[in-house]
Amino acid sequence: MCIRDRYLLDYTVEWNVPDDQNLILEYGHPYKKEPVIAEAKGHIFHRKGKKLTVKETGKADVTKLGRYELTYKTIFRGKTYSLKRVVEVVDTTAPELTLAGDTTMQLEAGLPYLEPGFSATDLYDGDTTKNVTVEGTPEIVLPGDYTLIYRVKDSSGNETHMERTLHVVDSTPPALQLRGNDTMYLRLGSSFSEPGYSAWDACEGDCTAGVSISGSVDTNTPGTYTLTYSVNDQSGNNNSCVRTVHVYAPQQNQSVNPGDKVIYLTFDDGPGPYTERLLDILDRYGVKATFFVTNAQPNYRYVIAQEAARGHTVAPHTYSHDYSYVYQNTESYFADLQAMNDIIIEQTGQVPWLLRFPGGSSNTVSANYCHGIMSQLAMEVEMRGYQYCDWNVSSGDAGGTTSSSQVVTNVISGVQSKNVSIVLQHDIKGFSVDAVEEIIQWGLANGYTFLPMTYTTPMTHHGINN
Repeated sequence: MCIRDRYLLDYTVEWNVPDDQNLILEYGHPYKKEPVIAEAKGHIFHRKGKKLTVKETGKADVTKLGRYELTYKTIFRGKTYSLKRVVEVVDTTAPELTLAGDTTMQLEAGLPYLEPGFSATDLYDGDTTKNVTVEGTPEIVLPGDYTLIYRVKDSSGNETHMERTLHVVDSTPPALQLRGNDTMYLRLGSSFSEPGYSAWDACEGDCTAGVSISGSVDTNTPGTYTLTYSVNDQSGNNNSCVRTVHVYAPQQNQSVNPGDKVIYLTFDDGPGPYTERLLDILDRYGVKATFFVTNAQPNYRYVIAQEAARGHTVAPHTYSHDYSYVYQNTESYFADLQAMNDIIIEQTGQVPWLLRFPGGSSNTVSANYCHGIMSQLAMEVEMRGYQYCDWNVSSGDAGGTTSSSQVVTNVISGVQSKNVSIVLQHDIKGFSVDAVEEIIQWGLANGYTFLPMTYTTPMTHHGINN
C-alpha cells in the first residue's frame, strides 16, 4: 500500500505499508511483521526514490485482543512526516465443542437420562467447558425422540452449537408380583381365595387393573392346578407368572401296591429336639414314616416310644454314631448295633428287623478303619436276620443344603423320576423337618402314597465301595 505526502513542488514522500493501514488481525493466526518504508521522490532528483529513515512508536501485542495505534515518523529536508496505523487484534473464531459418547443414542423408557459429557475449548479463552449450556434435557418417561442442543460462547461472543438425538424406546415389560406364595396347598373341600397381585410399569405406573388370569382351581377334586397371570403395557411388552395350587386329601388308606407312586419317608440320626414336631406333622396328614434312630441325644430317648405308638417303623441306625468305633471291626459294629437294639426294645417292646448303616452301605469312610468291612457287614447282617436299606432320593440336608425350600425341591425332583422312592432326611435338622409338610402336601396332591417300611418293602441297596 502506497501513501504519498507532498513536499513543496518537486518532491513527494511515499509510505509503503505492507498491509492495510488499518489492519484487522485474527488472534492466533501467524503474523509476520513487515517494516513500513518511507521514500522521497522528485521530478529531477531522486526520481527512483530515496529511502528515508523511519522511526516507529507504539506496539501491537498480538497475544491480546485490542486496538493498537502505531506512529511512523521520518524527516526529509528538515520537515517531519508521520503516518498513523491501527492494528486491531480480534477473535472471530468460535469455540470447539466436543460431545462424549454418540450423537445419536437409544435409551430405555422410564430410566433417567445420564449425560455422557462434553468439553469445549477456545483458541483465546482456553477451556470453556463450564460455559456450555444444554437445552432440552428430558426426564425420560415416555417413548419418543428428543433433541438436546449444546451451546457455548467465548468472551468475544462467538458461539458454537451441536445436537444430540435421543431415541427413547420401551422394551421392558411391566413388573408383575404375586402376593402370597407362588405354590399353595389346599385341603380337599376347602375354599380358594386369590391372595392378590400387583403390576407396575416404568412408563405407565400402576397397571394392576390390566392383569388377566387364566386357569381355575377346583378344591373338590385333588390335583395340581395352574393359574397364569399376564399383563401387557402400551408398547406391547408382556410379563407373566404362574401360581401352582395343589389340592390334596389327607391319606386314609395305606394299602397300595408299593410299585405305584409310593414314597417312604425315612429319618436318620434322631430322635432330637425337632422329632416331636415332626410326629405332629405326620399325624396331621395321616402319613407314616420310618425312623432310623441313634442314642446321640439320650434326653430324647423317650420319643422312640412315641414313634412306635403313632404307627411309625422304628429301626436302629447306630448307638454311638462313632465311625472309628463302629467300623473298627465286625465285633464293634454288632456291639454298637445291639446297644441300640436294647434301647428300642426297652422303648417299644419290639425286636428290630431293619437297619441302616451309618453313611449307607456305599460309604468309603469305613475304609479308613477296616478294609473290606462293608462287604462283610452287608452279608452278615442278612445272615443274622436283618434287612438293611439305603435310599434312592436324598434331601441333601446332610450336605450343602441348608434351607427348607431347597430340601423340598430336592425331594420332589428325586421322587418325580421314580415309582418307589425311599427318601433320606434327618430329623435332627430343624430346616429339614420344616420341609416335610410341603413335601407331603405336594405328594398327596399328585397322587402319591406315603408308607412306613415293612417286611414287604423293596429295599434299596447302594453299590458297596469297601
